[in-house]
Amino acid sequence: MVKKDWKMICAITALTVSLAGTQVAWANTPPEQNVVVKLKVNTSSAKVNGVDTPVEEPYFSQGTTMVPLSLLTSAFGVTLQYDNETQLIELIYKTKSVKLKAGRKEVWINGKAVTLTASPETKNGKTMVPLTLITQGLGLTITIDAKTNDVSILGTKQEDTPQKDSSLDSDVGKTMIGDSYYRWSMKYPTGMIQENQSFQGNYVLFKDAKEASYLLDIYIATNQPENLSGNGLLARLTDMTENSILSKEYIANDKQPYARLTTKSSDGSMNEERAYQKGSNIYYVTLSSMKEADFRNPVKYGTYKSLLDSFTLNFPTDEKSVKDLSTVEGNYRWYTNDDFALKVKVPAEWTPDYSNDMYFESDEGREWMQIKITSKEKDLTLDAWVKDHEKRNREEVNENYIKVNPEVGSSTIAGEAAKEQENSYLDGKTWFTQQNLFFVKGNYKYWISIVYMKDQPSEEVADLMRTIKQSLSIDTAKMNPSLGEIMDDDRIDKNKTVIIKDKDATFSLELPEYWQETRELDGGRSYQFNGGDFNFQVGQGNLNEVKDIFIKAIENNKTLKYTFKENKETTLAGNPAHKLLIQGTDGATRFEKTLYFVQKGNKTFTMYWSLSEFARTKTMEERIQKVVDSLKFTK
Repeated sequence: MVKKDWKMICAITALTVSLAGTQVAWANTPPEQNVVVKLKVNTSSAKVNGVDTPVEEPYFSQGTTMVPLSLLTSAFGVTLQYDNETQLIELIYKTKSVKLKAGRKEVWINGKAVTLTASPETKNGKTMVPLTLITQGLGLTITIDAKTNDVSILGTKQEDTPQKDSSLDSDVGKTMIGDSYYRWSMKYPTGMIQENQSFQGNYVLFKDAKEASYLLDIYIATNQPENLSGNGLLARLTDMTENSILSKEYIANDKQPYARLTTKSSDGSMNEERAYQKGSNIYYVTLSSMKEADFRNPVKYGTYKSLLDSFTLNFPTDEKSVKDLSTVEGNYRWYTNDDFALKVKVPAEWTPDYSNDMYFESDEGREWMQIKITSKEKDLTLDAWVKDHEKRNREEVNENYIKVNPEVGSSTIAGEAAKEQENSYLDGKTWFTQQNLFFVKGNYKYWISIVYMKDQPSEEVADLMRTIKQSLSIDTAKMNPSLGEIMDDDRIDKNKTVIIKDKDATFSLELPEYWQETRELDGGRSYQFNGGDFNFQVGQGNLNEVKDIFIKAIENNKTLKYTFKENKETTLAGNPAHKLLIQGTDGATRFEKTLYFVQKGNKTFTMYWSLSEFARTKTMEERIQKVVDSLKFTK
């Protein structure tokens, strides 16, 4: 079982004090008193009537400055109400009523629809609004320093008015929190805020923003053995911890039994770690007290225990007082890439590959999707792009392993014209279908590859394709301004070569530049490319002795089924040589392995490569033959 380093996560997400605990500076401002708020872009501090106050950093977006909505509600007494069903935020300030929604430029001012030049946004869980909303919607006065771009907001604080929800940021009205997909819930005390959540939602971290005294995290391990005994559950919890164990026990609670550890971290923090099981899921819940004295304080610990005891393995779907952390809608969940301002739905059970950006696959690895974004080349057309993509595929995939549908379809994705082409690939004995989607938006081109088993039910495929295409959106105005040129690696010249020499310059080889060097061998090197590898090395010894060592190693590999197609003497680069050609299977993969042994003085030069049948094309065979023919001995 993979262990989770709780303290490392805690260190990365260091505790900070939230805005909620710092609003006293202006909350007591008398009604109708003049209020002056001064802000700096990209600065997390504002002055309210001269008093420094931490805020979410204002920033420049959509051609205007975005400021935190919470600043208006607190400094000027703007009343805020939130409708859970419509997701509309209503601001009431004196005679003004403004209804708005994050991501929409259309707002309603005193019931009249008005289109702003910029839409409200959400950043770090905070609602940010454009300056135009403040002036046009609420009637507050804005001044901007022409030299520094500092912003001043002037107005008066209105009298206190009862509010339905006094603050979006603190989720007033929500007394419980949980996840409807993983079916858990617990108390949601004031001051506990969400710090982090994994894409799949199976990990969430909370912190105490009020006193910075504790961290609480929940991790759900799926596909676990069902009906574990108390000892079995306790053993798994023990295996998960990285801390010193002070006590461990199984609480045989009839309502909700659980395994429990009391542990101490190397940094001195105290932890209560629990594990619950329901079906094939194990829920690991850990509360970490930053100070040991707090953990041993009966009053403090009573608060911690009450929070832990509130954790339950059900989610009350009809309760509006429960905040739902799930990003799942139906059978899909939302994926968001902030840099490219891209959103798309992917199947809820798919997992991301964190080593390969925007790549998702099913648990069994039988379905996957990849989104590749590169810069648009000058004068690129979709039709030419599709043809070039097909040409490169045929150069890299054996004709017996690929089928290309000659029909190219048209559709619309993210508001842009798109092209679609279907391929089929043979992997071992299984055929997979690949749907290729091509479109351009702004300065970038987008290739989406969706792969599934060929015999997958057509209604499932139709739903998958429809959901991905309809849900995908890109807001070019919100892209990271640091984005620049992104070269398409697929369009590199694969015939470009480089010259490789050994340290003594006794020989040289010309290799394709795109081959990736994986390791250095004794007197040589090893490279990889799609569907194969290439290796060479130089060693002391007689040709036949070296050859026999390689043959013995092949014969001792019991996983291979092979036959020697060639085993003969020859010449290479003007020197005596021996060639071995082996064909066989490694599991379900058919391959061909070629070895050359060249005698040069008292040394033997060995050059060998493997090529799967999947990748054995005329283009690849010619490319490798050029490497072989390039061998030159200089000494």
